[in-house]
Formats: sequence, structure tokens, C-alpha cells
Amino acid sequence: MEDLDLFRSEKLSKAVESLAEAVIITDPGGEIAYVNPAFETITGYSAEEAIGKNPRILKSGMNPPELYAGMWATLLKGAVWRGNVVNRRKDGSTYNAQLTISPIRTDTGRVINYVAVQHEVTRQLRAEEQVRLRAEEYKALHDVAKTLQTADGMEAMLRQVLTDIAGFGELKAENKAGIFLADPERRVLKLFAWIGDFTPEFLERDKEVPYGDCLCGRSAAEGEMLVSSNCFTDLRHERRFEGMTAHGHYIVPLKSRGKLVGVMFLYTHEDPPWYERSQEILCSIGGLIADAVERRRAEEEIVEKNRILAGNNDKLKELNDLKIELLGVAAHDLRNPLYLVNAYSRALSEGDYLGPLNEKQRKLVKDVYSAGQEMEVLLNNLLDISKIESGKIGLEKAVGDFNDLARRRVELNRVMAHDKRIEIRMDLQSIPPFAFDRMRIIQAIDNLIGNAVKFSPPGSKVVVSAGRAGKTVRFEVRDEGPGISEEEQKLLFGTFRTLSAKPTGGERSSGLGLAIVKKNIALHGGEVGVSSQLGKGSVFFFLLPCE
Repeated sequence: MEDLDLFRSEKLSKAVESLAEAVIITDPGGEIAYVNPAFETITGYSAEEAIGKNPRILKSGMNPPELYAGMWATLLKGAVWRGNVVNRRKDGSTYNAQLTISPIRTDTGRVINYVAVQHEVTRQLRAEEQVRLRAEEYKALHDVAKTLQTADGMEAMLRQVLTDIAGFGELKAENKAGIFLADPERRVLKLFAWIGDFTPEFLERDKEVPYGDCLCGRSAAEGEMLVSSNCFTDLRHERRFEGMTAHGHYIVPLKSRGKLVGVMFLYTHEDPPWYERSQEILCSIGGLIADAVERRRAEEEIVEKNRILAGNNDKLKELNDLKIELLGVAAHDLRNPLYLVNAYSRALSEGDYLGPLNEKQRKLVKDVYSAGQEMEVLLNNLLDISKIESGKIGLEKAVGDFNDLARRRVELNRVMAHDKRIEIRMDLQSIPPFAFDRMRIIQAIDNLIGNAVKFSPPGSKVVVSAGRAGKTVRFEVRDEGPGISEEEQKLLFGTFRTLSAKPTGGERSSGLGLAIVKKNIALHGGEVGVSSQLGKGSVFFFLLPCE
């Protein structure tokens, strides 16, 4: 007791009393001799209740025996032990803590006390877990949005989407799922795409499900997501099959602008630990899928109408070709940016879950917002392409900083390039302000940079340059792609020209991008060009009058 009194008089101070961390002092045998006020706040035990007890009163049973064995092995050597533990409060709740235990010795080396300092990190760990979950949710949304941009047939596209969703581990879903498409006139669901092993009996009996029948039919009739823990105990699961084993379900209605497009079903293990945000995430994904299905149907309908129009006469064929070109331009230049804006906006709109944004995140949100605004203006311009062709539309020129515009477009395109590990470098020389149409130059710059990223191999670099060349500004994009033969260079700037080189990341190419660049630069009185050799990359450039 003399040693403890000496320790108290010399070691404990008001600083210890005011610490936010819990401080525990024990004698060599492990009996608690002192706790500070923070200990009482964190654990719920008063000093009177704790003193004289062993720290085992905090034991939760959730720490492995090896942790305690290592702790005592370290302390008996006279060393300081540090580690993370899960402790139990007086009320039975648990908390996470970073624990440091130090032996206190006399001048002769005898251990007279142990001092333990506990820093509670429960909130920190929960916050980190929330950040991880939001990142996983964003990745799931991004993967689905990216898959829905593919040029594959709708069945292959939906199968891949199901695989993406099953890969979102927080849902605890199996690699077994499917999508019904709705037939509203007959009020039935038709099985369209699936992944996983299904019996021939299931595929035959469930190829059509009436609205209101079983889980999927109920979801179609009610327009609401359903969650089922066990197919045998859930009375709504009316359809049974030979050899069926216990399982759970997520049943998600696929709705686009309030219209039921279909129903998605995901299998889970029996009585799974449901993810608390599964309904919100899956309904968002369901909306993306429904919109993609409706868009594909609209595209197929347009193709069919175009086929009919093409058979009428030469004039109708000419008008039909123009419409195809208009739709191709919109699909080529707007599909990828608008899908990315959509995916980013859905993930980042939940800012309260992500917490305060750092500077880099704020910049990303701002860039995404700016891109969306610019694309909205760009759409209106694209719909006037027929007027551009006929010379009935002029430019909206304004004096501006070309380099600042180029720099901004590079930053926006770096988001796409990052996914392919492609580095974009800039070499922007001094260019005095001059007059140009901002939106049409944005379109030209984005097409050249986007094509360089699209056709370049992962791990390569793209160099964007700009500078004065006499009375013109020369803008060029140099890549390390496969290069282009002299024969194909002659075809590059034509409409619907898709050549032998293929995108390296599965991207889509309609053959319209370079034709648009040429039209916009020609309106400015400039010219476009390319310099390339097979196997040595390419340099695409345009020249703009600046005086």
C-alpha cells in the first residue's frame, strides 16, 4: 500500500483525471486500485464498483484466448503491451478499444503496478465501416451502370447485371437470380434472363407467372419490393418444386418512370442477415435496369421504324439516314457521360452517409455536376445537326481562354482514363484569348481525348498539347495505341466509319466521333488531321483560326 500511495502522490495529476481515455491502475496481482472518471463514463462502472475487482469485469468473451496469452507473456517480460480489444460495459453492451498496458517499476526493478489506458474507438470503427459500405454500394451501382452501357444483346446484358449484383457481398445473395419482363396486356411475367442452376421443371413452370401469383407475381401486382427469409415458412411463396431446398429471396420490381417493366429475383441462404440498406440499393439498381430495358426497346422500335421507312422511296431513305445519324450522334457522345453522371449522382447524393467531403471529393462532385450541365446544352446542339449540315445554323463565338478549357476537359476525362490505368499528360503553351464556340470545341476536344483513351492499351499514356501555330491554334492528342494504316486514315473522318482498331476496354464505338470533330472545326474555318503509323500510335489534331 505504501507503493501505491507513493504512486498516487507522484504520478496521478489533474491531467489524468481530465483525460478522455479510461485509465486503470492495478496492483501486481491484477486487482484494480484506481480508475479515472473517463473509465466510469465509458464502462458504466463507478470507481467504488471497480476498485478491488479484477479487470476481467470488462471481459466480453469476444476476444480470442491468444490475445490474453500474448498480453501476459509481454507484461511478464516487463514490456509494454498494445492491442485492440472488445470490452463489455456494465449494462452488457460492448465497445471497441485500443488498449495500452505498462508495468510500473521501482528503482530496483520490482513491478509495483500496471497502468492500462483504454481509448474507445467504437465510433471510429463504425464510421470506417460506413465509409467502406458506401464505397461498396457505389461500386455496385457503378458496375451495374457500366454493364448497362454495353453493346451486348439485352439478354447477355441482363445476365451480366445479375452477376454484378450477386457480387455485392453485403447483400449475402447467391449466384442464382433472374429477371422477368412484364406483359401488361396479359398481366403476366415472362422469364427472360437468369444466372445459376435451375431445374428444367422450374424453367418450364416459371416461364410465365401471373400477376399476384407467388412472390414475383405479388411484387408485380403491388409494385413493391419483397423480402423473404424462407421459401417453406413464407406463405406467399406458393410455388414449390421437386428437390427445392430452403432459401430466401429479394424480389425487386423493375420500374421506369412509374411503369412496371419487370421483376428481378435474387436467391439468398435461408434466414440471411439482411443488409439494412438492401431495399434502397436494390430499388435504385432496379430503376437503372428498367430504364435500360425501356431504352433498348425504344432503340429496337426505332430500328424497326427505320427499316419500314427505308423501303418507301429515296427521299424517305435520305430523311431516315439523317435520323439514324442524329440518334447515333446522341448515343455516341451522350451515353457514357450521362450514365456516369447518373451513377455518380446516385452514389454521392447520400452525402450524409459519406460524412464531410475532403477537397478532392468536393472537386469531383463539382466536376460531375459541371459535366452534366454541359452535356444538357450539348444535347440541344446535337439535335440541330441537320441545320449544321445545311449551313442554317451559326456559331456562338465568345472570347475565351482555350488552355483553361482544354485543362478542364483533361481533368474530366481523367476519371475514365483512371479505370484503364492510362496517364493523361498536358503540354499547354501560352495562347492569348481568342473567339470560339465553347460547346463545339468542348465536343471536339472530348472526342479526341476520349478516342485516345478508348483505343490505348492499359498502362499507357496520352499527351494533350496546345499552342500557337502562326495564325492558328493547334490542338493535338498523342496516344500509344495500335496506330492506323494509310488506307484507313483516308476514311477516318467519315460518318459511321468503324475501322479495324478495336477499343481496348470493351467500350462502344459508333464511328461518329471524328465526323463530329470535323464538322465543328470546319464551322470555325479550321481543319483536322491525323498522323499515324501501325504499331507506333497516333496523333490527332485540329487547327483553329485565332486572329
